[in-house]
Amino acid sequence: MCLFARFFNPNLGVTALMALTATVSTPEIAAAATISELQGAWVINSATCSGAFAKKNGRIAFRPNPRFIDTSFIIDGKRIQGARATCTLGSEKQTPEGLKVILNCASRMMVGPLPVTLRVPDPNTIVKFDPDFPELETTFTRCD
Repeated sequence: MCLFARFFNPNLGVTALMALTATVSTPEIAAAATISELQGAWVINSATCSGAFAKKNGRIAFRPNPRFIDTSFIIDGKRIQGARATCTLGSEKQTPEGLKVILNCASRMMVGPLPVTLRVPDPNTIVKFDPDFPELETTFTRCD
């Protein structure tokens, strides 16, 4: 399990990293996206980009702010990094519900695959949801 699992499965007691790649469940809402199109820094909608990230040596890095540890991540290639764990994209599969991805994650507490389903309503928004409980979703916004 990785750092963002908390956002993907609130019943897990472990904070986990969410790896992100996405698509939409209906083509008329938005175009499909891949991890290569979702590079950069992302925050949960209740967080601020400036509070979560800073530029160091020309690259985006996490600020040492405990308030934003579980609300932000950085996608760099096939690597998705949270403040406490790192995931790599294992596989991805387009489905009618959205893009299902398997993230291979490692944190201080757990190591293993994490299945995630996402959609991208626009290029700067990712929505993580569970197809079995679509009313439970988490929205992330891209930082500039």
